[in-house]
Amino acid sequence: MFTQESKRAATLAAVLLLALTGVTACAGRATDSTPQRGEVAEKRRSTQEGTVGMREFSAAPDRLPSCYRGARDATAYRLPGSPGRGRMVATGSGPRGVVFAPISWGDACEWAAEAKRLAAGGYHVVTFDWGTDRRRTVSDATRLLRSRGTTDVAWVGGCMGGTLMLGMLADRTARPAGVAGISPLASLGGYSAGNGTSYQGELLLLGTADDPLADEGKLREVARGFPEAEVTVLPGTLHAAEIFTGPHGDTARRSLDGFLDRTFAPAAG
Repeated sequence: MFTQESKRAATLAAVLLLALTGVTACAGRATDSTPQRGEVAEKRRSTQEGTVGMREFSAAPDRLPSCYRGARDATAYRLPGSPGRGRMVATGSGPRGVVFAPISWGDACEWAAEAKRLAAGGYHVVTFDWGTDRRRTVSDATRLLRSRGTTDVAWVGGCMGGTLMLGMLADRTARPAGVAGISPLASLGGYSAGNGTSYQGELLLLGTADDPLADEGKLREVARGFPEAEVTVLPGTLHAAEIFTGPHGDTARRSLDGFLDRTFAPAAG
């Protein structure tokens, strides 16, 4: 039998667990269980392959999530050896590719509205559920786009997804044409000041002024590592993909569209 005191203790523990879950849902390093050996192996694979072999990339068709039903040309894929998680959804067509990465516990539906909007505007878009190896998930999403005929790819990630993408700029063999970090985390790390200094692609850092996880001060802290980045700070507290559905969503979309226009602009000369 539980005493009243033990019941109170159990309730307090449950409340604390929920609070911690709310924070780590986006920001928790502990939620990313990818072993360091996997990251080293992925970097080695990237160095060896680069973009070679992209056309041979293959994945099996999978059930399309309900958030994409009715979307033009939307197709879901499952990579070999990725049961349970790792589903990818491609929509749109053409040479301009965009990979959307969700927050730590997010999935392919998180960026569905923006993915469908960009696909209707002529972009070729992939979103995904996180696989076990998160770096490899981003890399595989890029490979999927290239297997479908894209020539250039931009990465857009929310919270941990954006922070991870910024960190992947350290791998010079597989860099995208542009990276947009939406509410990236200064505290999570995964990148250093050196990541941005040798990168020649477009960079956007976008967030809200009073976001509890990535406020303006933290966004500016991230920007110090990427001095060429455009920084857009909007009012409010919304975080990552939520910004695009809030009162300043139109401004956020204009900022993202401008970033994509610059990323895929024809080279001068």
